[in-house]
Amino acid sequence: MRLTGQVALIFGGSSGIGRATALRLGREGATVAVVASNDVAKANQVASEIVGEGGAAQGFVADVRNVSSIRHVVAEVEATLGPIGIMVYSAGLYYPTRLGELNEEDFDRMVDINLKGAFFAIDAVAEVMRPRRRGHIVSLASVAAFRGSSSYPLYAATKAAIMMLTRSLVGSLAPHGIHINAVAPGNTATPLNENDRQGKGSAETLAAKAAQTPSGRVYSPPEEIAAAIYFLVSGEVNAMHGTTLLIDEGLWAGR
Repeated sequence: MRLTGQVALIFGGSSGIGRATALRLGREGATVAVVASNDVAKANQVASEIVGEGGAAQGFVADVRNVSSIRHVVAEVEATLGPIGIMVYSAGLYYPTRLGELNEEDFDRMVDINLKGAFFAIDAVAEVMRPRRRGHIVSLASVAAFRGSSSYPLYAATKAAIMMLTRSLVGSLAPHGIHINAVAPGNTATPLNENDRQGKGSAETLAAKAAQTPSGRVYSPPEEIAAAIYFLVSGEVNAMHGTTLLIDEGLWAGR
């Protein structure tokens, strides 16, 4: 229970890796603020799971495309649950963005959620963490940031930006006792890729991905990504600043 007494704010905490992270940090003693994008009932459902396991949690909602909404939820969490010591940015979108097929609205939507939201969430929590001279921030990058993808070029670009943003903010945050790091998952079993795993043509998709996956396990469980995030925020290794942990079943190494 290393996180007892800490408040953890999880953007994108109602689903996928964010949900798994909220549950893991709750089990480790943190009071968890689970943030959903537009449906507080989804956030409250995850919070109820944490409470049901003996933890403490509450659901919130924020539109991460809107800076004022991000700042509002940070202030709301601080007023309701206490000082934020951990922030995980797990909100994100994943869909094909091939040249010649992408419209401006979908371009803006992905950039706003995957990158703009991450930047301003970090900006908002850094403001309250700096005076306390402590804090842990983790954002979700992706193996796509390392290897690229002709079918998902914009997604890969936003995740590469997360990796560089994480590295670039160390100079602004580390002197104030704030650790900023990222994790870069490979294929992870979440609702974002449910169609790839179970929809039409999924057998071919799985076979193609299996041929590229050295470990032989095509989709990692989100709980393993959550375990890596817990490692980064646990305070057990305080020398880590600006690191991006690659958790990808060997996809990049085997390329």
